[in-house]
Amino acid sequence: MIHFIVATSSEARPIIDFYRLKKKEVSNFVIYNNDAISLTISGIGKINAAMSITHTFHEFNQQKNNVWINLGLAGHKNKKIGDIFLVDKIIDNETQEKKYPIIIDNCKIEQQSCITFNKENFNYTKSLYDMEVSGFFFGCEKYTIKEFIHSIKIISDNENKKITFSNKEVIKNLFV
Repeated sequence: MIHFIVATSSEARPIIDFYRLKKKEVSNFVIYNNDAISLTISGIGKINAAMSITHTFHEFNQQKNNVWINLGLAGHKNKKIGDIFLVDKIIDNETQEKKYPIIIDNCKIEQQSCITFNKENFNYTKSLYDMEVSGFFFGCEKYTIKEFIHSIKIISDNENKKITFSNKEVIKNLFV
């Protein structure tokens, strides 16, 4: 099974619509699924991301070695809004712990490191910035192998421009 973990319903909507996922009645997290795919809306932050992994794992019969994908927004110093990146290095800003996802050699998506912060950060560098990926990756490592853990980030802000994060339509359009 493929498990998508996303922070907000605006980020989730295009995936829900594309795969025709149906809402699953569970507690704690909002989950959508079909026979092959699940999508969990974790909420913002690395702790929510990690907790949603455990909840999703137990909700779907504790099947090990499924594919886990974190899809979400990130900031960067000068990358264009809407650009897409595969995360190849994860740095937790709070703990300074680093993780290295395994990326296939012929991957066609540009790769970038990502630093996870506990709150919004607009002091941009040459790395991606987000609030979930370290919790996502650390949580997934408990339930699958590194080859099956991937994070895809879409640029939402840079030092020259920021999207309106409260505008769900603007966020949704980045994912379509």
